[in-house]
This record gives sequence, C-alpha cells and structure tokens, in this order.
Amino acid sequence: MPSDWWDSPAVAACPLGTGAQSGRTARRFTRNTLKEWGLAALADDAEIIVGEFVANAMAHAARCVTSGQPIGLRLLRRTGEVMCAVLDPSASAPVLRMPDRTAESGRGLQMVDALSDVWGWSPVTGRGKAVWAILFCALRTRAITHLYLRCPHLRISPMAAH
Repeated sequence: MPSDWWDSPAVAACPLGTGAQSGRTARRFTRNTLKEWGLAALADDAEIIVGEFVANAMAHAARCVTSGQPIGLRLLRRTGEVMCAVLDPSASAPVLRMPDRTAESGRGLQMVDALSDVWGWSPVTGRGKAVWAILFCALRTRAITHLYLRCPHLRISPMAAH
C-alpha cells in the first residue's frame, strides 16, 4: 500500500436539494471536480454512478426529508482511487436485485455494480446512510493498456486511456 494513501485526502462536498435539478447538479459537480483533480477519465462512470445514487436518494428517502437531514454528495480522492458517496436521511439499505426483463426500472444498482470497482453503503449515526462507490484510478489505466496489448484490433477511445 503506498505510504501517501494515508495522507490527507481531497474532499469535495455538494449539498443537494430535493428538486428535479439535484441529479443534474450532482453530475456537473462530479465532472467538474474530477476534471480539477486531473481525473477526467473517470468522469463518465462517476457521473452515472452519482446520478443513480441521487435518483435513489430522491425516490426512496423522500419520506425522510422532513426530518431536516439533507441529501448530499461527497467526493473523496486518495492515491489511486476516488470515492463517490451520497448521504440521505433514509436508513433503508440499497438492494442489488435482478429486475424482471420487462420492468422499466430497477437497474440502477446493476449499472453501479458494473461501473464501480467496489460499492456499498454505511449507516451514518443520526443522519441515515451513505451509499458509496469506489473507482480505482491506476487499475483502470492498466486494465485498458492490458486490453489494448492483448487485443490491438479493438478501438479504444482516447479518453478511456487517460
């Protein structure tokens, strides 16, 4: 484990309201923050993950909003990884499920599971829970390079390699 992993991480926070623009606000904040951190290559996946987490928080935690606890986004950068976390006042655990093939919803956490390296949730005493996903920076670049070396005929987006 690199020694600088224990150094102070970079943290960015974005309070979110309960309106329809919260998802857009969270996605823009995520993209802009990752760009500032020099991690723009992670922005597409992180935006989708954050968008799903915020949509779930809005849909499933709406009944708890009157508790006075806000919904918020936190981005945490440490060496080799970025964590995206959405805090909401609901204590209900997110459940990864296999939706019916004809269902029009229920696939959000399937996407999160596919795009993130690790995801989960943690209770936050007195505030509900944080649903989080981790994207490994270094591993993503190595995986793309490895894939290209093994399959040079594949077309890999230049953005994917950064």
